[in-house]
Amino acid sequence: MSVENIILVIIALLTQSFAVTSIVVKQLKDYKKSQIFLFFIIIWIYCLISCFLIPNQLRFILFVIVIAFAMFFILNVKSKNVILYSFNTEIIMSISEILVSLLLVLFGINSKDIVNNYTYNFLTNIFIAALSIFIIHIPVFVKIVYKVNNIFNKNKNLIKYLYIFLCVLYLVVSKNGLEFILKSNYYINILFIVSMVVILTIIIKNESKYDQLNEQNKQMLNYVTKYEKIITDQGKANHEFRNQLMVIRGYAQMKSPKLIEYLDSIVDDTKKTHSSYLISQLNNFPDGGIKGLLYYKLSIMEDENIKYEINVEYGVKTKLKSLDTVIYKNITKILGVLLDNAIDASKNAENKKAVISVIKESSKVIFNISNTYKGKIDVSKIGTGYTTKGRNHGYGLRLVNDIIKENNCLDVKSKVNDDYYTTSLFIEVKKKK
Repeated sequence: MSVENIILVIIALLTQSFAVTSIVVKQLKDYKKSQIFLFFIIIWIYCLISCFLIPNQLRFILFVIVIAFAMFFILNVKSKNVILYSFNTEIIMSISEILVSLLLVLFGINSKDIVNNYTYNFLTNIFIAALSIFIIHIPVFVKIVYKVNNIFNKNKNLIKYLYIFLCVLYLVVSKNGLEFILKSNYYINILFIVSMVVILTIIIKNESKYDQLNEQNKQMLNYVTKYEKIITDQGKANHEFRNQLMVIRGYAQMKSPKLIEYLDSIVDDTKKTHSSYLISQLNNFPDGGIKGLLYYKLSIMEDENIKYEINVEYGVKTKLKSLDTVIYKNITKILGVLLDNAIDASKNAENKKAVISVIKESSKVIFNISNTYKGKIDVSKIGTGYTTKGRNHGYGLRLVNDIIKENNCLDVKSKVNDDYYTTSLFIEVKKKK
């Protein structure tokens, strides 16, 4: 290799390293200029070594690994996001390479010359670097990158799919690496990459829906606290009923004209709340979400003309009070999903009905949610996550399964009994020492 060609390679790799650094920096929030400069030098050194010593089929995976390590040790990105940022950088550079190569081929430049001719190779690398920098500064594209990063940050399980994607992609690149200059294989690689990106996009979209459901549950927990206040206040009002009777007696003795006005105000108050029986049952739960959640879901049942019954054993409140706050919130999330399933199934049945019973045992509290349903139930699927909710129920069940996996004190089982489908939530309550 002549001196001129070496200079061309060095300059081309400088532009490539600058493009890589620009893409990485665009994804970071906090960084120091000194760190960025050192990162740029490390990437440039790697590019030089890669160009002269590393085979084509190894460059893809090593590129991702080197960027990830450089970000971890130099830019102090101490998380699994280094893989994600590296992957994003690889994708943007690959898109630029594909577009530039296609344009050069369309202009009549032989694909072999792009690889073997130093002048064409130099120009190609310059164009790739320029296009990569341009892409990462397009506002719409930047929003997409940020959105993808946020989805991965919210759902750590997604990184597993990314690892699989990288491995499969590497195998294809490795297989076709030596034949890449052939136009047919070039387009096959493009088609495969596009297909894999589409598949990953679908996975990300599904995970995003799952996150939305999780977020909705969090918002619901905040929302139902106002219902808990209503229930608690009504419970207090029931205790004050004797005082109200004394006031009425006093007005009656004085034959006061305010008697009718006072009675009307009491009647209006009772219209704003559910029955005393329902309030008494819900007050068997401690504050923290379940009480308000049930009030809210039972209100939905009324709107859907679903008849319901609820019975809570005395002593449940004491047992649930001993639970950790995080576990209690997780129980509320599970109940939210199970009640939604019951509502969706029973509202389609001829006899719209739901029965909720909460019982206590020596070391357990058990929620039984029974509902009528339409059609037939596949008994063989009971216990495998099957519900009568139908379409679009998968994300709720997945949320329930994820919570149960993280809490060995919780379990959910289902069964069919007569005309009812029953789902039971078992809560292991440890005795306080």
